[in-house]
Amino acid sequence: MGNRGPRRRDLLRMAGGGLVGAATLGGSARGAVAQPAPPYLAPAPHPAPAQLWQEYLAAPDTHPQVPNVSYAGYRRGERDIPRLPERVNAKTFGATGDGNTDDTVAINAAIDATAAAGGGAVVLPPGTYKTSGLIRMHHSGVVLRGLGTSRTVIFCDKSLEEGYAFNRREGDLSQWSWSGGLVWFVPKRLLESMRDAEFLGNEGWMDNETLTPVVADASRGARTLAVEDAGDIRAGDHVLLAVRNVPDSSLLAHLAGDVDGTAAYDWNSRATRLRPEISTWAGAPNFVDYRWPVEVTHVSGDQVTLAQPLKFDLRTVWEPRLQTLGPVVRESGIEDLTLRMRLTQQQPHNRDFGFNGPAFSAALNCWARNVHVENADNGFGLHSCKGVTLRDVSVGGRQRHHSYICRVQAHDNLVTRFRIDRATVPLPSGSTHHGINVEGLASGNVWSDGVMENGTFDSHRALPFENVRTDITVTNDAFVGGAGDAGPRFGARFAHWNVRVTNGRTYAVAIHDMAPRAAVVGIAGATTFASGLPRDFTGDLGSVSEALGSGAVPADLHAAQLRARL
Repeated sequence: MGNRGPRRRDLLRMAGGGLVGAATLGGSARGAVAQPAPPYLAPAPHPAPAQLWQEYLAAPDTHPQVPNVSYAGYRRGERDIPRLPERVNAKTFGATGDGNTDDTVAINAAIDATAAAGGGAVVLPPGTYKTSGLIRMHHSGVVLRGLGTSRTVIFCDKSLEEGYAFNRREGDLSQWSWSGGLVWFVPKRLLESMRDAEFLGNEGWMDNETLTPVVADASRGARTLAVEDAGDIRAGDHVLLAVRNVPDSSLLAHLAGDVDGTAAYDWNSRATRLRPEISTWAGAPNFVDYRWPVEVTHVSGDQVTLAQPLKFDLRTVWEPRLQTLGPVVRESGIEDLTLRMRLTQQQPHNRDFGFNGPAFSAALNCWARNVHVENADNGFGLHSCKGVTLRDVSVGGRQRHHSYICRVQAHDNLVTRFRIDRATVPLPSGSTHHGINVEGLASGNVWSDGVMENGTFDSHRALPFENVRTDITVTNDAFVGGAGDAGPRFGARFAHWNVRVTNGRTYAVAIHDMAPRAAVVGIAGATTFASGLPRDFTGDLGSVSEALGSGAVPADLHAAQLRARL
């Protein structure tokens, strides 16, 4: 579009994406037949393109409230998820699918053999595959594939605590309450490192060698960095942009939008967990740096051009540098099956046993497609990963702690056409359900085209920023979490765009009254428009709202941004 901005004809075309209605409901993860939209989903008649949308189109990388999340998901949305060819049938390695035999060893052997043969899909024919331990997705280019959610079932008979590692540390709290999965996409070396540390400490990218310092400041929206020596960097490389979380908290204040209240905020006491130099929290090593994996598209002299614009101003006082990614799982996935847990009662808050669905750690351009998770403690987990797409995914069965987790610097991931089914077993006393969670400096993530029959928009502190929830119908009946010393609930530029609330409750949805530089557009079905959450920052937040009480165009902010960019 250049600096002149889009033509009016393009504005109207790109503002498309459909009005809220039956097609949205019909896109559920389990292939439901489209039904007429109930009254609470109906937007105002013929809504005009949102003013904020038109402003965004004129400055997509630098809008003060609306983040550019068009790069979220597999390969930045520029390619569709591939369909890898079948390499092996798990039954040839001894898997039975009879629902009684322990198939854990056979499935892992089939995965290892597929990787050794150059990658492809491990197929699980129709049946129920009982497991008693971890399914280890350590390899790149490997897919675990069933033949449909109603035909192929992996039945997890033991939790992570029972079948992998006894893990109740920090008193009686369980690390499995927020990390790990019974199908775990994670480099072997990283998993070994985490286990050696009893899952206390660094959970993300490791063995990151510095390639070059960044030697000049750069503004939000910039793509080209001046570096000291680009000799070891090539176009097509993925690098880790690391930025030091310095003791004066200036990086944290900037990620919160540098609003007036950041100067008065007591970072050392209210955000102790984000202050590694003073914190005794076991997770503090995850926040020594902000760490963002990104692809390099061009190198010229000592200028390195990135595939995405910067999400914040880069200042040399924060010691920015480009590093190697270290061990990583790439281009791997799970698809077309159900992951069903042995039915147990949900535990009190943060004491889960680890009946957790697919998890992605140090994973790049991976996916879950057409996967249903049932009777889980936690449904899907995104931890220090990049470019992961969860599409046509759902969670159901008994109540769970988190349905969708996004934490520990998980960046630019996409959860789309997702569903949270109403729980078949009520929430036990002392337990908590959160919903769609984001925390821990996670940025650029999107939840779109979803139906949440229970849960809420859970921002779990530790300063996540530039994340979007859009085109979602929610029965908003849960609560947010986060430790009191984990810092602000929101960083800058959260967007909640086109949300239908079925029970009138805007708690944690209408966040323009407490989140810095946020954009809240198109909140329908609400009785009030207040977040119900306490403010972290005093003074002017710089947030905006539009079309409260009705729908807005475009319906899906992420899809419209991607169309506009491509």
